[in-house]
Amino acid sequence: MSEQNFNTVPLHTPPLSVSSSSTEQNITGSWKYIQPAYHDRVAPCIAGCPTGVDIEGYMSLLRDGELSAAMELLQCENPMPAITGRVCNHPCESRCNRANYDGAVAIHAVERVLGDMILEEPLPHWTMRKHDERIAVIGSGPAGLACAYHLTRLGYNVEVFEKEEELGGMLRLGIPGYRLPREVLDSQIARYKAMGIIFHTGMRAGTDIGWPRLTTEFSAVFIASGAHVSRLLDLEGDCSRQSLRSGLDFLREVNAGGRPDIGKHALVIGGGNTAMDCARTALRLGAEVTVVYRRTRAEMPAIDEEIEDAAREGVKFEFLASPEKLSGTGGRLQLACTRMELGEPDAQGRRRPVPAGGEPLLLEADTIISAIGEDTGLHDLQAELADAKLAMNTWGCEKLARVFLGGDVAGDERTVASALGAGKRCAIYIDRQLRQQHGEDIPEERLEAIRIGGSESLSMARWTNSDPIMRVSPQNDVVQPADINTAYFPREPRHNDRHAALLKSFEESNTGITTRDALAEAARCYECGVCNECELCRIYCGEAAIQLDPGSGRFVIDLDHCKGCGVCTAECPRGALVMERLANMD
Repeated sequence: MSEQNFNTVPLHTPPLSVSSSSTEQNITGSWKYIQPAYHDRVAPCIAGCPTGVDIEGYMSLLRDGELSAAMELLQCENPMPAITGRVCNHPCESRCNRANYDGAVAIHAVERVLGDMILEEPLPHWTMRKHDERIAVIGSGPAGLACAYHLTRLGYNVEVFEKEEELGGMLRLGIPGYRLPREVLDSQIARYKAMGIIFHTGMRAGTDIGWPRLTTEFSAVFIASGAHVSRLLDLEGDCSRQSLRSGLDFLREVNAGGRPDIGKHALVIGGGNTAMDCARTALRLGAEVTVVYRRTRAEMPAIDEEIEDAAREGVKFEFLASPEKLSGTGGRLQLACTRMELGEPDAQGRRRPVPAGGEPLLLEADTIISAIGEDTGLHDLQAELADAKLAMNTWGCEKLARVFLGGDVAGDERTVASALGAGKRCAIYIDRQLRQQHGEDIPEERLEAIRIGGSESLSMARWTNSDPIMRVSPQNDVVQPADINTAYFPREPRHNDRHAALLKSFEESNTGITTRDALAEAARCYECGVCNECELCRIYCGEAAIQLDPGSGRFVIDLDHCKGCGVCTAECPRGALVMERLANMD
């Protein structure tokens, strides 16, 4: 694939002529102690994606005009790109090597466009079953759906058990419709049903479907029941707490169509994504909203865009304030907060809030919504899990006697992307375990070979040997900003999401970017660590030691004539060509 907009040299310069006194007649390769080598390295966006999506790969396919191949590569790793494109915290973009140049590639926006295109495709019919085993999945949130999706594509019979009457877990119960429209979620689930996944709703594991049945009827059980229980806000005071609401219960009621009367003023306690969802939802119910958080804006764990959207819509913030005492006066609630300051870092490296002294901050409200975190609801399975004494393994799932845990219940980071990654990891581990029971030898090294950039993420394309991208000496080395030669990339502005004019409506607030802008964003991708045949290495080689191999279509280095000068690696725009020390020089 050719580089665009270079202002230095033409990309398709004819091969350099070689005179009779050139290195073609005089072998000079013995002069060197280091030599260049082509390696396909890992783009930092891929290493930073908990779902393990080959972002560079599908961006490259898009730039080549291979839309169908790009959508298939995306679906190979991510079972719900239309959803993650809307609600993911996209850590991939924070790792993008273009971030400090002219802005990170808007990966989430491109993913959303492709995801919406996938939902417009005819429903899939994944009828081929390679295996007789039945797999039970407990919970239909992102981790459960991901595990079921990947196991189905691997050829297993999968049944999902959901205690609620509707599918989707926290995608449906916890994320407001203005962020994730229900028709998008419903369309995605319809595709899973068309694949042949069997869903059982209103079935609570441990009671409606007992533990003995799970462990005898199914060859493996994946538990991904999520974190559905709000943590209680511990406050002094003996006033009625009728107006002190749980954040998850509040979102659940509104997402089910309810429109509770929360009065004119609402306080939301917390700084995470649930707190932002509660604040923006309360705003849409007509209240003035203030978020109370005990640290500063910089320490808030919520997605940056969600905080910015909340502020843009009119949510106010009180930082460095810790709620302590609740009282009521004349039908109103009064919350006394201790003023805080940041002290030494805690175990997670975040500066710990400590009392700063002085008079307390007094805030009045009609409703207070507590969104300080959630706990897992494994009450019905707690005894069995305790008895099983499941041990965490290096792949982030827990296993013993065919039982696996993933997502919130396994202690993974509580984001949609992390849940999807956990579901895929467990699908791969279940596949490995069941195939080994049939006599296949799949050593631990095989799992290491599909690990991406030393992270927890795994590549399903590598596991199934279905990677559409031809790799040259694949390495798990992550490309760093210093490896990119930015001289060959003109500065181009990022295409940012558009927002609906009706900011306080329950209609979708972020309308994304256009298909045209998505293709332009794909063209901004550096394609870190992968040779795209831009020819600069060949052009700058003074020894004519680099030529295009007609057979493979890739560049090859004539090491008999290469002097190891390193000019080719210095000019490589994307870090796909590296210098290696010769073994006999060590």
